[in-house]
Amino acid sequence: MKGFISQKAQIEGCVEPSAVILGETVVGSNTFIDRDVIIGYPVEDTLRILRLSRSFNVKGLDDHSRGAKIGRECIIRSGTVIYETATLGDKVRTGHNVLVREGTTVREETLIGTSVKLDGAVKIGRRVKIQSNAYLPHLTVIEDDVFIAPNVCFTNDPYPQSGRLVGSVVEKNAVICANATLLPGVRIGQNAVVAAGSVVTKNVAPSQVVAGNPARFLMSREEFDRKRQVWEKG
Repeated sequence: MKGFISQKAQIEGCVEPSAVILGETVVGSNTFIDRDVIIGYPVEDTLRILRLSRSFNVKGLDDHSRGAKIGRECIIRSGTVIYETATLGDKVRTGHNVLVREGTTVREETLIGTSVKLDGAVKIGRRVKIQSNAYLPHLTVIEDDVFIAPNVCFTNDPYPQSGRLVGSVVEKNAVICANATLLPGVRIGQNAVVAAGSVVTKNVAPSQVVAGNPARFLMSREEFDRKRQVWEKG
């Protein structure tokens, strides 16, 4: 798809020529949209309509897109696709090849790493850091100041293809370490830590550190922070 900017879009930032901006998308001031980014991509139902009407081209996509909203001072790196009705707050930064599906909200100053997937109606708070290759499915909620390490996988269907989805919630200032898997509907309490490689099958209480498969209590967050301080001092 060649570069395209909709006449309906409101662009105050800098857009690379190969980017595609569809529908009533808003791009805030001092935001940079890198090459080969698509913003405002229509949902699947719209694509079916376009296919049947034989207008599956950039004009057809633009005519049907409801657009997305990108705040001020954002950086959206190459290969990223942001669907219609998604909203990114001010100073959000993405890595390369990020997917942000429809209905997703990302609040201010959040970092979304390379190849992260936010797979529809995901809610991300302020100052969150999501590292490369993490997967957050439909209905996941991440509160402010959470850290999510690489390859973390959230899930939302207890009996796959059941048709009834339930998202997980991660409360403020929690840490989810690399390669952890969270089963559907679990709640990670404020300041809790999930150790690397853990499989979380039930709720984690605030300020607890859990590890293992299934994840069990390992230590308090207070002890975890003391150990981190010792490590940082060398």
